[in-house]
Amino acid sequence: MVVLLPGIAASGSFYGAAFDRLGDIATVVVIDPLGFGHSMVEPDSEALFGISDHQNAIIDVLSSSCFASRPVTLVGHSMGASLAIITAAGAADIAVTVAGVIAFDAPLFVSEQEARQRVAGMGWFETLLAAGPIAHLVCSWMCRHRLFASYVAVALNPSLPVPVARDGVRHTWLSYTGALNSIVMSDDWLPALDTLGQRNIAVLLVNGIDDPVPAPGRADRLACSYPNLTALTHKGGHQLPLSDPDWCAETVARAINGDPS
Repeated sequence: MVVLLPGIAASGSFYGAAFDRLGDIATVVVIDPLGFGHSMVEPDSEALFGISDHQNAIIDVLSSSCFASRPVTLVGHSMGASLAIITAAGAADIAVTVAGVIAFDAPLFVSEQEARQRVAGMGWFETLLAAGPIAHLVCSWMCRHRLFASYVAVALNPSLPVPVARDGVRHTWLSYTGALNSIVMSDDWLPALDTLGQRNIAVLLVNGIDDPVPAPGRADRLACSYPNLTALTHKGGHQLPLSDPDWCAETVARAINGDPS
């Protein structure tokens, strides 16, 4: 089974038709991270969006599905890539067999300061909406006018497929900041990689050559430290599954078949 996890402020629509071909070799399940897309909920507190909440939500889906006995390959993009790594380490302790992890454009940061510096490299717009009072005001307005906000999102992001841009407003301030703080700004991926390394679970890190988000050289250094980990680069920026979906889908298919190169 292949599980596809989109990134922050995204939904399963991020994985387009090119990924349908994976259905020829595996059962494909797309899970919107807790609080986003079709998993959007109105929480009573931020506790709902801690890392354990995200992990448990995904593991509950996997362990309760009719395909629970099948080995699972977790595939994620950006925040979803970090979540795939962390969830795979936790899922290994329960009745879910993890076959591998494929992480596209994973934001593997060692500190909040580094995280904010790397996000700032994406541009002023991303920096403005990452945190702070303006971001809160924009998100609050969006929650009150979500339908209109979805049309605005399409207008502001003409390079994105319309469904992807529209689903980008399907979250709340608490779900956004909760995921940002508990996953993107966290270094929980480090002990998770240790666990996956100890259990020899294959991990493939794939970054865009022009992606400003991942820390330079970190994926290669991790590949030197963990025999189970492979690092690849590909032409493109921080949206590899959108900019070259055919190559990304083929990369997933090759990894499932035991060829991560």
